[in-house]
Amino acid sequence: MHETSLVQFTLNAVEHRAAGLGITRVKSIQLVTGELRGALPNLMQAAFRTLKRNRPIFEDAVLEMKVTPVILKCRDCGTEYQKEDFHDVRCPKCGITNFEIISGSELYIESFEGE
Repeated sequence: MHETSLVQFTLNAVEHRAAGLGITRVKSIQLVTGELRGALPNLMQAAFRTLKRNRPIFEDAVLEMKVTPVILKCRDCGTEYQKEDFHDVRCPKCGITNFEIISGSELYIESFEGE
């Protein structure tokens, strides 16, 4: 369950930054994760609830997640497209499998709110 390690890293990073800003209570954390990361929102929330225990700075905090879809761009014709099935990643316009991932692999803390 890599969700636990992702949440642990997130809490540590936010706590460190909050301390530098003089923030003693975090109200919310906005996390962006791409579909390719395989971070399941329900497991992320469960890990968050567990890991924030005994950390007063996160007592009333909520985790808000934005999951970005996988978007590919054909390197031959420039078409951007989404694929649900990664067994067939051919470009829908030209049929080539020469692509780059332009969205869906993100993992970052967009922001957090505190006082």
